[in-house]
Amino acid sequence: MSPASGTGSPASGTRSPASGTGSAADRGVILIGVAAIALAGFVFGAPLPPEFRFVSIGPVGAGLLVASGLLAIVSGLIRRRSLRSLAGALLTVGALAQVVGLALSIRPLGGDASAMAVVGGLGIGLLSLSLSPSSSAHPHDPTKGKP
Repeated sequence: MSPASGTGSPASGTRSPASGTGSAADRGVILIGVAAIALAGFVFGAPLPPEFRFVSIGPVGAGLLVASGLLAIVSGLIRRRSLRSLAGALLTVGALAQVVGLALSIRPLGGDASAMAVVGGLGIGLLSLSLSPSSSAHPHDPTKGKP
């Protein structure tokens, strides 16, 4: 592996564009999208014993989780901040609708306040990753902080 081979060494901090690794924010967005889809499984999956029912959510809320989760995963893969913001906004608006619905006894997402907490938490997480500065503003220096 000579320097003329064109491959950056792991110690040099350079990665080839074809390696498929995105920024930490992109990986975080993908993880949140996977979590949203997994949480929708509480509706579409097999009934769980009461001690494992972490969230009570209806089909509308599960559909919102799946749609926003897929949008988040796609935005992380193609590295589009606008799609990431859209997924976060959808989830956050859904959580706000659930809060208002709980006050009016409507429950638009089905379930209870746990649906609002899960949907809102995922939405706020996506929005915070969308609004944070890009990681290219502070490139990683592998020698920094090492003795």
